[in-house]
Amino acid sequence: MKPAIEAPGGVSSDPFSKAVCCLRCEQKLQRYQLMRVSLGPGSSGHALLSCPRCGHVEFLSESSPLLQGLEMIAVDTGDGD
Repeated sequence: MKPAIEAPGGVSSDPFSKAVCCLRCEQKLQRYQLMRVSLGPGSSGHALLSCPRCGHVEFLSESSPLLQGLEMIAVDTGDGD
């Protein structure tokens, strides 16, 4: 099984120089959505990573260093009120 992150062009210990990949199909991910809901008591916001190829979804903390190299996309959600 391949790790979720890989260093382009060699091994690097810098988490900001790594590509984030889908855990299922290994597609490189470039964008994420930020959710401002709490999934549990005392938790902060979460980022939603969704693979455009296979649809696999992962949740990360909004403070994860893996998000530094990804583009945040805005999503308008709500109940219409």
